[in-house]
Amino acid sequence: MKVSFKQYAQSLYEVVKEAESDGDIKAEVENFVKIIAARRDLGKTGRIIAEFEKIWNEERGITEGELISARELDKEIVALLHSYLVKLLSVKTEVKLENKIDKSILGGFVAKVGDTVVDGSLKRQLASLKNKLVR
Repeated sequence: MKVSFKQYAQSLYEVVKEAESDGDIKAEVENFVKIIAARRDLGKTGRIIAEFEKIWNEERGITEGELISARELDKEIVALLHSYLVKLLSVKTEVKLENKIDKSILGGFVAKVGDTVVDGSLKRQLASLKNKLVR
């Protein structure tokens, strides 16, 4: 029987959640690695970890998001954008933003939180202006 990334991640989450100490967690993770190695699924570890993180965050009420900008943003700016997004989206959970660089947006930012996208990029604004001028 093939085991999916999500099934592996859910299994790992369940055993880690029940562990009572760091030593127990370490032992459970080591056992988990032995199991996936025996099943010749070590190549799946990256995807398993990504799924585990999604489950972990979901269970703890953490919403994941991306903050895409043309260059690295200062911590103060990221904090201000974080506060703005939490208020704008009326998010009741903690929001964890990952800052990514994409020079193609030219400037500004694109924020993706859950299913919502806030596009404040210069690239989009220029495209919008072009569309208005062409009409």
